[in-house]
Amino acid sequence: MSTTTTSTHSGGPRIRGLHWTGALSIAALTLSSCGGGGAATADDSGPERVFVAPTGTTNMLNPQFIQSPAVTLVGQSMLEPLVRITDDYEVVPWLARDWSISADGLEVTLHLEEGITWHDGEPFTAEDVKFNIDELFALDTLGAEFIDVIAEVDAVDDHTVHLTMHEPYGALLEALALQYILPKHIYEGTEYLQNPANMEPVGTGPFIFDLHEDGDRIEVVRNEDYWKGDVQVDRVIFTNTTDANARDMALLAGDIDRVGSFGRTRLNEIENQPTLQTTIRGNLPQQVMFNFNADREELSDPAVRQLIYAAIDKEVLTETALPGTSHLPHSVFPPAMDWASHPDVDLLELFPRDVDAINTALDEAGYPRQDDGYRFTLDIFYLSVLADAHNAAEVMQSSLDDVGIRLNLQGYDPNVYTDLVYHQRDFDLAIQITTASSDPSLGLALWYTCNEENIAARNPSGVCDEALDTAAREALLSFDEQERAAHLHAFEERAAEIMISAPLAHLDQVTVYNTARWQGHDFADGLVGGDWLDVVPTDN
Repeated sequence: MSTTTTSTHSGGPRIRGLHWTGALSIAALTLSSCGGGGAATADDSGPERVFVAPTGTTNMLNPQFIQSPAVTLVGQSMLEPLVRITDDYEVVPWLARDWSISADGLEVTLHLEEGITWHDGEPFTAEDVKFNIDELFALDTLGAEFIDVIAEVDAVDDHTVHLTMHEPYGALLEALALQYILPKHIYEGTEYLQNPANMEPVGTGPFIFDLHEDGDRIEVVRNEDYWKGDVQVDRVIFTNTTDANARDMALLAGDIDRVGSFGRTRLNEIENQPTLQTTIRGNLPQQVMFNFNADREELSDPAVRQLIYAAIDKEVLTETALPGTSHLPHSVFPPAMDWASHPDVDLLELFPRDVDAINTALDEAGYPRQDDGYRFTLDIFYLSVLADAHNAAEVMQSSLDDVGIRLNLQGYDPNVYTDLVYHQRDFDLAIQITTASSDPSLGLALWYTCNEENIAARNPSGVCDEALDTAAREALLSFDEQERAAHLHAFEERAAEIMISAPLAHLDQVTVYNTARWQGHDFADGLVGGDWLDVVPTDN
């Protein structure tokens, strides 16, 4: 274990030497955490009430500067956005209590909540918001997408921010839901990406940073002055658990309180666990995203790419590789974004799995079977840490074998995968499990639009298509959903024609939660990421 330890809270003894194996009970965790004196509990009596959740590797704790599920899980306990979003894509007021947008979309006014303080006691004001928009949003990949359309930011008074836009940006509120607000008084005049607060965040959220043992765990403690109300959880321990199997076993053993993205093939194991429940609320939908490298000779023709896509047996993939929580991909967009889907574009009808017809078409395309029975060989890259991705790749291998294409499975760790697929573009085919984001234009569209700078988690095909890019851009030039939908319909139609990326399945993210110690952590209201005020001790 690393000996690097950071701690800022002045509570009692901490849990030293904890490696998360699933063998240590929650009772031991709690007693070790609170020690003899312990930090104050929600009612200032009794032992600390501890919530335990696993997370992955966190090189930074600031989700404004790094996009990572692990960093977001930890960071959003301390940092907050202006607005939030639900799993049915409703925008919810947060640090901004309300807003107004002019009819032409060029004037936006945000009214902020009053009486909020940062964790260090300084007031949260409109100057913080202006500073973030002016200086920090551009450092976030998605923030950089919309910051150029903002002409001017004015802090009208302590609790009012006015934006003047160069042009409308239809997904503005949804984009703001992805931006975490940082304190101006801590970041101003510093090297933003090297600021120590990136490792010890100072926010407005329900928890305050306490301790970070590198490679082991992160701890946050209750914010006694949280602006939204009384937090019942005294301490959250985020354990660094990179082994998905060990994480799932710890949950089944009752040692942790909630796990997001639980392994789909293991859901049957919790059926006989009375305190374990599942939910798909509080998460945005995901996709198994399939990418082609159009620079490869065999993949340079859109018609061949369409045939390969058609050959993959999506029914087997959803029923066996991703059982129970996956859906057939009729559209580029998931069912929760049905307003964006073209009514006459059905991927399964456009590209049916007719093995005989696909074999004939591949022959006619100039790829006959060779002496070994195969037309050509391709490699499929996926993240080795994702069991779902491996299971999907195995189905793809079997499916393509039926049409004479040999598929080699290549699993890589995230860093190598990112370098090969996105930066070097040294791949044939790739799959990634991606989250749909807060708006079609902010997430899924990026898998199809031009990516000349080879940014990770975007279109790696090498194709820049003017019609596709134009449709994507025009979908952002209105706040009217019907107007936006018309452009997204054109976008989807063109995406099917050129076939550089496509979904193999739509996925529901499954969260498993333990009710033995806590209630209300089931995301019942659909708020993405949940509301810690809903989490209360189980009455036992």
